[in-house]
Amino acid sequence: MNRRYQNRTAFRCLAVLCLLSVCLAVSPARAELSRSPLLDAAFQLLEKDNIFQRRYNELTGAEVTSLFETGMPYFFGGRPTNLLMSRYPEFAKRDCWETTDYYETKRVYVYGLDCMGFMTWIWKQCKLGKLPSMSDILNDSYQRHYDLYTGGWNWKFEEKPIPDPATLYQNLRLGDMLIMRNKYRHIMMYIGTLRDYGFTADEVPELADYLDYPLVIHCGPHPRYAEVIQNYIDAHQDHCWNCLTTDGGVSVSILYVPAEAAPYHEHVQVTDFDYFLIDGGSYQLTIRPTDDSRAFCWHRPPSLH
Repeated sequence: MNRRYQNRTAFRCLAVLCLLSVCLAVSPARAELSRSPLLDAAFQLLEKDNIFQRRYNELTGAEVTSLFETGMPYFFGGRPTNLLMSRYPEFAKRDCWETTDYYETKRVYVYGLDCMGFMTWIWKQCKLGKLPSMSDILNDSYQRHYDLYTGGWNWKFEEKPIPDPATLYQNLRLGDMLIMRNKYRHIMMYIGTLRDYGFTADEVPELADYLDYPLVIHCGPHPRYAEVIQNYIDAHQDHCWNCLTTDGGVSVSILYVPAEAAPYHEHVQVTDFDYFLIDGGSYQLTIRPTDDSRAFCWHRPPSLH
């Protein structure tokens, strides 16, 4: 074998090795956002022209529209009963039967859903049967779905660190439910990441480091709802003359971003919010969980097994 042939062979081998190293360094292509009956149902209860609802429709071909122009408000203990839709497309009202940090017994509020009521709505729309209680989900999820993440607070036996939020999406599917626990328990649903919805670092530079962090949709405190629902009450005094406004509703949040990374911090009613402004400054993307979150657990709906 002559030296010229040896050199040419060595060069080809080196080129192949370089190509392989480049291929191995490149992350596998991520799946495109796909349409889901769970997301269809959830996005119906966002406010009209919500940025995530709009991009979901554009990317998947769905034609989801908002049932209520202002979105579904929060109501402590609210469930998807006949009362919820009794004045559709306007809101019903009712008195609160238990006092919390915000709600007062026997005071009247615009009726909506709480976090569990919102998930019950989604399950009913998707005909998934009876939604397990949060206690049942926590107990069951530890046994069946602990492999969905590599860490988290295992409050039964030992404490483990929260998994890297930038890679958590690799173990999740659209529609997975997350329960977080601090003073209270709160349930949310995974809907993808900012990157899945077409956001780029150029479009949202303040969120450039968090494009792969999980997004969730849930019914809970949100800074926009107090003013929006108060405006609704003022415009519907015929049946809302004695109503109090709410402290939240259905919204989209991003998980585990450090509170200090958010450029906006606001105290509304009884809640402190840390958030980013997206969609030209028109939408407040809040951060969850709060710093005092002690536990979390993922649960996969049966239709997604």
